Amino acid sequence: MDFTDSYPEDFAERLRLWRAGQKLTQAEAAHHLDINRSYLSQVEGGRPPGRALRDRFKLLQKSAPARMNDPARRSFGLRNLPILSWAQAGQATDFEQIPSDWDDTVPSDVTDEQAFGVRLRGDSMEPKYSDGEIAILLPNTPPNNGDLVIANIKDQGAVCKIMHVQLDKNLVTLSSYNPAYPPMEYHRDDFHWIIPVATVVKNLRRR
Repeated sequence: MDFTDSYPEDFAERLRLWRAGQKLTQAEAAHHLDINRSYLSQVEGGRPPGRALRDRFKLLQKSAPARMNDPARRSFGLRNLPILSWAQAGQATDFEQIPSDWDDTVPSDVTDEQAFGVRLRGDSMEPKYSDGEIAILLPNTPPNNGDLVIANIKDQGAVCKIMHVQLDKNLVTLSSYNPAYPPMEYHRDDFHWIIPVATVVKNLRRR
């Protein structure tokens, strides 16, 4: 199945990645796609794309080689990032030592040379993020209050949560979108690492 046939979320994500990789404004991208800017903005926001737009975008994609690491494809600003399983993320006490036996790769336009993906597991972040989706992490970017993060907790493994820091108490609170999971409070020394999430890639296949 071509990814342009899965929408609205997946098409919108691919469209945003393409536009960012090409360093195009919405007006410039709309010109290439022969649509008006306001319609492009709505589609990037999740509006289901029309058949004509999907066909035009498909033609643009076919103009580039299939392999994401080919030099010609790099002109789109995308590169393949390794995807770690949830178990691998939990075992990686030093994120600089990414396992060589990753599950798969994911195309991304992030500039962090150490960026990698982690395949989410569980339902603690539903309904916003679901099991099997891919979080793209930025190891060289410090997390801020309110960021979505992947945290590796000593003796517990990896968790995906919203982070809030109490600097005066040196405490970190991790909370979930799913109300069934109460907030968790930790000391900063309880973590191997905490890395912010740049984006979450939605499942391309619907179950």
